[in-house]
Formats: sequence, C-alpha cells, structure tokens
Amino acid sequence: MIALQRHRNIARQIMDAGAVRVAELARDLDVTEETIRRDLRTLDDQGVLSRTHGGAVAVQADPDADRRDLPYDQRHEINPVQKDAIARAAAQTINPGQVIALDPSSTACRVARLIPDEPLTVVTNSLVVCSILSEHRAVEVICTGGTLDPEAMAFFGLQTQAALEKLSVERLFFSCRGMDLQRGLSEANERHAAAKLAMIRSAQRCTLLADHSKIGIASTVFYAPIDVAHDLIVDPPNDPARRAALAGLKQGGIAVHEVDVIPNAWQHA
Repeated sequence: MIALQRHRNIARQIMDAGAVRVAELARDLDVTEETIRRDLRTLDDQGVLSRTHGGAVAVQADPDADRRDLPYDQRHEINPVQKDAIARAAAQTINPGQVIALDPSSTACRVARLIPDEPLTVVTNSLVVCSILSEHRAVEVICTGGTLDPEAMAFFGLQTQAALEKLSVERLFFSCRGMDLQRGLSEANERHAAAKLAMIRSAQRCTLLADHSKIGIASTVFYAPIDVAHDLIVDPPNDPARRAALAGLKQGGIAVHEVDVIPNAWQHA
C-alpha cells in the first residue's frame, strides 16, 4: 500500500472513530509502527489530525477545542515529542542563580522536570511545577497561591495576579492556546489570560514555548500581542502557511529558535 492510500485510510478511521493508535494501524495496514508514525507526522502537519502519545485524535472531533480549557492530563498528551524538544531547548538556557517563572502549560511543566537541583528561584502558579520541584533542595519555589483549578492543576484569580504584581523575575517561560499573527496570543478563558498577562508584566524577558499546532490558532480571549515574547522556541512546521508565519515573526524582531525533533523519541515520550 502506497503512502497516499495509507493516509486516506488513516484519515477515514480518524473520522469514524475520533482517534487511532499506532500499534493498531500498523497491524491493520500491515506496515511497521515507524511507518505509521511518519504517516501521522505528515497528517498532523497537514492539519488532518493531532498526534498524541501512541496515536492521534481527530482535530475536528471537537470544533471548539481550541476555545475550551482542556484538563492538564489531556494537554500533556498532545504533541509530546515536540514539547519535549522545546522544553529541552528552554532548559538549556536557564542559569544557576536566576529568578525565573513557569506558567501552568504542559510544556513549561516539562521544563521543570529538566531543571537540575542547583540554586535557582522559580515563580509559578502551577501545582504540577510545585510538585516536580518539591524534591529539589537547592531550588526555591515561590507559589503564587490563588483559587485552585483542579483540571488545569494551577492557581488563578485575584490573589494570583496580586502575588505576581509584587514580584520581578528575570525570565518567563510560558505558552498559549493560540498564536494569531494579527490579533496576538490567546487563552481559553479570562482568568487564564489574566494570569498570563500578569506573568508577562512581572518578567524582564519572556520566552514563548509553542509547538507548531499553536501557530495561526485563535482561542477565546486575546491578552497580548505576540511581540511581548522576546524569544519563541518552536518545532519546525512543514506547511507553507505556518512557515510563512514564522518568517513574519522573525522579521518583526522576535528571536525564533526552531528545535530538532527526533522522530524515534516519539515512542519513548
């Protein structure tokens, strides 16, 4: 079976079932799992599906998905290999003694897992980040507090914003639900947007961590122009529209760092 036939078959299964698994596709189509992973990467770049750990889900299964706040465990499973590569690149730029901030995004939580137990101050409203760094004796963790959102595994609200307004951090590592080239960065709801904006205002330098699927997406609440980010760490998109968008961001003065994504890492993510 040639690649085009496999792609049509996979797309049909996605439409029918809403999700597919690598192992099952490999068995049904009589090809290797690595071949299926390559097919899924191609279809993901084409916007046909969204890869998850061990498979893929239909991007059209929920047309409002980009506008809703997904639970942390679901966000963590979307594009895991890309997020791992972005997190590794971000972690390599952190120096001992710095005061940094990490938002509750699944990519920032991956950064937290890579932070060594060395002198560092981390400001966060993420319960996940607090838990990850709780065993690091040399790392000082400042939790903003606030109202706990159990699905997001993070704190939000007036107390969160007030805490951030009193702090000054050298560098913020944050993500977003969508990056619209004209309207800017967006989040699924107002309280998430308000917390992100407060974090941005507290930081001397802001590094945006966004896998390619965020490019060109508009979620519900716009909270800042894209150029609030001094740096963008992203995996390289293949489709022309997203490539053109990155070129536009570079021309606008944002330092865009495209990371190498190791395909074989998919099975270990």
